[in-house]
Amino acid sequence: MKTTLRLGLQINAIDADYSRDLITGISNWCSEHDMSFILFSGRAFGWPYGYEYQNTAVYSHIHPGSIDALILITGTQCNFIPKEAFQEYLTSLAPLPVISVSVALDGIPSIVVDNETGLRNLVSHLIEVHGVQKIAVFKGPDDNPEAVLRLSVFLKTLEEHGIPFDASRVINGDFSIENCHTALAEYCSRHPVDFDALVCLNDNMAIGAVKYFQEQGIRVPEDLLVTGFDDLVRSRYEEPSLSTVSQNLVEQGRLAAEYATRVIQGKQVPSRTTLATRAVFRQSCGCVPRGNLEYTAIMEDNQKQYASPEFFINPSASWFRLQDGMYKLRQYLFRLVSLLSLSDLIEELRVNFESFDIQTCAIVLFRKAPRNSRGERFALPAEAEIILHYDEETRGNADRNPLFFDPRKELLPAGIFSDRPRMLIVNALYHREHQLGYIVFEQGMYDAALYETLCVQLSTSIRAALVFEEKEAAEERLNEALFDLERSNKKLNDISRTDELTGLYNRRGFISLGQRSIDLALRRNKNGLIMFGDMDGLKLINDTWGHETGDRAIVAMANVLKKTFRNMDVLARLGGDEFSVVAVDINPGFLETIRSRIEDYLAEYNETSGEPFTLSISIGAVAFSGSENNRLEKLLSVADSLLYEEKRLKRESRRKAKGHKPKS
Repeated sequence: MKTTLRLGLQINAIDADYSRDLITGISNWCSEHDMSFILFSGRAFGWPYGYEYQNTAVYSHIHPGSIDALILITGTQCNFIPKEAFQEYLTSLAPLPVISVSVALDGIPSIVVDNETGLRNLVSHLIEVHGVQKIAVFKGPDDNPEAVLRLSVFLKTLEEHGIPFDASRVINGDFSIENCHTALAEYCSRHPVDFDALVCLNDNMAIGAVKYFQEQGIRVPEDLLVTGFDDLVRSRYEEPSLSTVSQNLVEQGRLAAEYATRVIQGKQVPSRTTLATRAVFRQSCGCVPRGNLEYTAIMEDNQKQYASPEFFINPSASWFRLQDGMYKLRQYLFRLVSLLSLSDLIEELRVNFESFDIQTCAIVLFRKAPRNSRGERFALPAEAEIILHYDEETRGNADRNPLFFDPRKELLPAGIFSDRPRMLIVNALYHREHQLGYIVFEQGMYDAALYETLCVQLSTSIRAALVFEEKEAAEERLNEALFDLERSNKKLNDISRTDELTGLYNRRGFISLGQRSIDLALRRNKNGLIMFGDMDGLKLINDTWGHETGDRAIVAMANVLKKTFRNMDVLARLGGDEFSVVAVDINPGFLETIRSRIEDYLAEYNETSGEPFTLSISIGAVAFSGSENNRLEKLLSVADSLLYEEKRLKRESRRKAKGHKPKS
């Protein structure tokens, strides 16, 4: 039974710079008032970049069954959707109380900022202090009311200073940093950079613009002044630091949470609250010299904002924490490479998520991954399964029993987590057009970007595991014995385990099937060989005759190995110029015979192929037998060492041959 109030937040992403301060303000309020805070991190309806529109599926969980009130960051949510469609969405939320942040909505309590004062002062500063007359503007989406208002303020300020408006100096943006490079490159391909200042209507576009112009050899602020709007934390640490308009995002978040709480309690709140903005002048307009350590900004009242110790200490602490998190993420991804089944994946997730300081987590999968096409509103299926859940009361013993429920009625079944206030993040799990499910978790001490990355990788891993299990089930139905090597080779010759260029197994298929072959051989008291081969001179072939020729060389080498070894042997191209073989029931003394066969086939190919290159390979081999020398990955490592010893001997032989050439 629910005992705490639950505030929901609909926002683009938890790791966006604009989001961080808003989340901080809301989180602080919820912590102070023992309330739960649920973040639905789902981009925006109509999101145009790749398959990321799939993230909006989490918004289907926003209803009175999951939260008591919603804070909607309308400034980013209506960037890619027509006004009518956005209004239809707002209507569908009823009777859930809603608070809007950044855009004033009829009939909905709204917290907005005074876009006019701060932006007017910023543009006036460029004209009056820096003497700029040629000013371009990087505007936001036409359907975004805040973007329209800011553009209007910009144009009005030009008019007040007697500067004529030049329509050729308007650059179309969408408030996202993803689109900056494309938008600016398209503009600059049609227009010269004949302006002295660029006013960007949010910080994301300003940061992207600075990087773009620096890549073009245009220095900021020496050649071009650039300003933003938002005063994101990141803007203070950019190089150069960004002149912008501060709108106090933390206070907006805190006030939105306060209003949402009051509405839940049946109290009245203002229909519209406007917060002040102010211009902040830093390096990108030339007001703060580069290398200055005394002060970090000049405010619009000419007061200097002096650098506090935290200005220097906080980034360092965050950087080291991020390094620690990335190291853990790298180790986590390495371990995932060898996981195939969903059960193995779940076990690995439980252990590793706790290492990322995720104190609470639930992973929900839909019984059948429904298709969610672009432009459609996702409809939740009637049944879902919780495949993993834990919190502080089940630490180290996560519940793995199947648990089915109707996600249309509730985000999670009651009693999944202990009854305490917490901040939970909801992310969609998807693969291309298909929704796999979602994850609900409590963010730990690391940066939000790391947790976003974890969610993306989780989707990929779950999809791979599901595909693997589907294929394993099909193989079980089609074959009498999984360990029959000949039949397994045929069964597993599919896209997930086969190298597309050569038709051999890829690394994933080789590790799985190769180890099975070793295990089966040892159970039958058989031994065998592990061989690791590296084509000689592939880089030279690619550099001299091109990659198509290099591909033909790789295919030719694969065919030589196919002719050399038996159908029961497991052949693979591990990547690039590397090949490997598991050959069972072969005496180690037979290795020289195998080498001789390979050399014969290579000689035959080199004489008859008509190719300009000479095909050659170096091989390292190691035998397996008994119970102590039977792990494929360790055997590959030993074979790899022997391979490089053979390469070294070849190089020495070539050097000696060159050194004894007779003089002409």
